[in-house]
This record gives sequence, C-alpha cells and structure tokens, in this order.
Amino acid sequence: MKTTYFYLPLLLLTFFASCGPATEDDAVPTDLAEKKEYLIAKKAELRTLTQQVEGLEKEIYAEDPSMAPKGTLVAFESVKTSSFEDFARVQATVIASESALATPQLPGRIMNMKFEEGDAIRKGQLVAVINVENITSQRVEIETAAELAKDIYERQQRLWDQKIGSEVQYLQAKNNYDRIQQQLVTVDVQTAKKNVYAPISGTVDRVMMRQGETASPGMPIISILNTNDLDIVADASEDLLTKVKRGQKLKVTVPALNLEFMAPVSRIGKTVDAANRTFEVELDVPRQYQRQLKANLLAEVEVLDFQADDIIVVSQDQIQQEIDGRRFVFLAVDDAEKGAVAKRTYIETGGSYNNKAVVTSGLSVGDRIITAGGRGLTDGQKVSLSQNPIQ
Repeated sequence: MKTTYFYLPLLLLTFFASCGPATEDDAVPTDLAEKKEYLIAKKAELRTLTQQVEGLEKEIYAEDPSMAPKGTLVAFESVKTSSFEDFARVQATVIASESALATPQLPGRIMNMKFEEGDAIRKGQLVAVINVENITSQRVEIETAAELAKDIYERQQRLWDQKIGSEVQYLQAKNNYDRIQQQLVTVDVQTAKKNVYAPISGTVDRVMMRQGETASPGMPIISILNTNDLDIVADASEDLLTKVKRGQKLKVTVPALNLEFMAPVSRIGKTVDAANRTFEVELDVPRQYQRQLKANLLAEVEVLDFQADDIIVVSQDQIQQEIDGRRFVFLAVDDAEKGAVAKRTYIETGGSYNNKAVVTSGLSVGDRIITAGGRGLTDGQKVSLSQNPIQ
C-alpha cells in the first residue's frame, strides 16, 4: 500500500513538470511541422500518464474504499406489483330536481307582481294579479239580463201554476233564466283566473315579466326552482355505458366549493346524443350537501374506467421524457468497477390516474428504481444510495 501512495505523487509531479516551461533539451520547435509532431508526442505521453493514474486510483480505492469519490446521493425503492384503478372524469352540472313556470290563464296587464330573483316562494302563494276589467264589465251586463230573465221566469211560473198560458212559454222562460245563470258562473270562473299562483315551492330563479307589462296565456311570469332537492347531471361518453349502473355510488367534485362527496346514480339516460355521443347520468345529492350547493354549479363525476391487480405502477414524478417522446426512468444497478450506478431504462406506460402510471414494459419486479435525485443524472453515473431507502 505504501508503494502505491509513493508512485501517485511521483507520476503527478512528472506530469506537471512536463506541462511546465520547456527546458533547453525539450524546447518547443519553431517549425510548424515539427510543432505538430511535438504535439502528437505529448498527447501520447498524456494518455499513458492518465492510464497510469487511473490504474493507481483503482488499486488505491480497492485497498482503501474510503478514498473513493462519492456518487450522487439518491433514494430508491424496489419495484413491486400493486392494484390500480383508472377513473374517467365526466363534466356535470348541479340542477334542481323540480322546476316550474308561473303562467297566467288570461290575457291582460299585470296589476301586481312583487317577486324578485332569489326570493323564496311557497306552493299556492299569489304570484301576480291580471287586470280583468273587460270580464267585470261583461258580468254587469249579464247580471242585468239575469234580473230580467228571473222576473219573466217567475211570472210565467205563476201563470203556469194557475193553468194560464202554454207550457212552452214557461219552459222557454225557465231555460233562458238557467242559461244566464250559467253565464254568470262562467264569468266568475274566468274572473278567478286573474290570480296567478305558484305551482311549486322553491326559489324564484328568473323574473320574465314585471308589474305593468301585458301578459298572455302560457307566457311565463316567473320560473321557480325547488332548491331543496338537487341532482347532479353528467354527460358521459358512450364508452362508459357498461361502466355505470343504477344505484352505484360515484365520486362527485365541486371545484368552486372545494367539495367532494359520494352520490348514488338515480337515473341513466335511455338515448345517446347523436351529436356528441354522450348519455345522461343523474345522481342524487345527499341531504347533508343540499344547502351547500347551488343550481347550475359545475361539477365533475369520476367513473371507474379500468381496474387491475398485480401490475407495476410507478409515480409519474419518477418518469422522464426524451425530446423524441420516449419515456424512461433511472434504475440503481451494480457495476463491477464503480459500484452503484444510474441506468437509463426506457419504459412504456398505459393508463394513469392520481399521479400514478401503469408500466406495461421496461421494468421487472425487484428492480431498484430511483425515486429521489434522479433529475439531472446521466446514464452510467455513479450514485450513492440513501441509507434509508423507501422500500
């Protein structure tokens, strides 16, 4: 061992001396051709000296490993199989399970309507009153005609009771009186329709018409949403038709509220949209989340798309990519001369979810994959493994 320590500084001293100022016996030629020959000779000497230095280093490191240069510190874990689930994310919307429109049955000007968007409303509550002056005027005329018809009918009845006059006259007077009375009932029914009532309880979603505007039958005045019972409706790709079952619980995420919960599938659409090849999936919102949600909020629904056991799965943080798109990881392998080194290993991946990717080829169970410190490594670079690797 003393011999090797003695030769190393001697060789280095020789090397530095050869690189120093040229002596008279070793003067640098002035002629270009001679300079080229001189340079070739010196490079050959340098290669020989370098080989000698490397040989001495190997001998010294073998006898005293503590003097060997340390490799880049990395952490690793052994590759093993595990289960994997891949979920498809489907865009969805929070909707009110029940909605309705408050519409008038008669044409006319709105005399009274004081609801605003967001107001709470009860089923049967008065929404608006329609001006029915024309119907009121008709009733006054019919009432006058009814009094005359009643008087004629009573006179004919008294005469008929005394066997005076014909039965036809009596029946005509009675029929005229009954007909006018029915007209009064009809007018009263029409008059009652001046009031527009809420068909359901809920919240006023939109106000379409306001006080003073002219309404028509079937033209909505306000729309009402039953916000006490909300659903989630998602448009899922037809590829997921066999993956969704009624009663199945799916994970729902509402990004705006940073809210996640599980909800059961209550309805699956019977048709596929010809334009975008999707079908509807409806989920019931659990009671404890009803008050937190608002109608028309955007949501995401996760549907299990792929599941497998005993496959190799790695973190996507460990996967790197070449310029040409090829993916690779670094493994820690043993080298006979350097010890532990990094080995660039190209892989192929399958599905990915939640920062995990399935490796379909390139890795084997038991390989030591570098989990930390892998960025910036080169193939064959010496590494120093962590004292506490992740197993």
